[in-house]
Amino acid sequence: MAERDSNNRFLIDLPEGWADQSVYLFNGPEERGLPHNLTLIVDNALSEDDLDLFAQERIDAAVGASPGMEILKQEKKMLPNGREAVEAVIKWIPAEGQIIFQKRVYMVIGGAGYSFTANFSKQSIKTIGLQVDEMINSFEPGA
Repeated sequence: MAERDSNNRFLIDLPEGWADQSVYLFNGPEERGLPHNLTLIVDNALSEDDLDLFAQERIDAAVGASPGMEILKQEKKMLPNGREAVEAVIKWIPAEGQIIFQKRVYMVIGGAGYSFTANFSKQSIKTIGLQVDEMINSFEPGA
């Protein structure tokens, strides 16, 4: 990893009834016309700390909202950093002749849910996908 990035860049006062549901986008390289990025959605308002339920609800919503998505792999695993996660790889054909492989990784830590999503080509999931795995493995929630 070239640079450690901390996203504690601002403070904001939230009135009662408002909740921080932050979304972060990390832009990566473009390869063969496919821009790569990693999206992180932080859900601070979980009703329960069940990782399997958290992941399944989000996978079902993604597959249900996008015709042509097919789950290739879905498994609970221990990341090299020792955190438990659910990982799904989804094949998606958004248009004729275009095949996207989407990796989704879910974690529940300290009452918050973290959803990581990245899109790849068949080739880039083996190259840029390794960088994305390293980024997810380096993740540590802020205070």
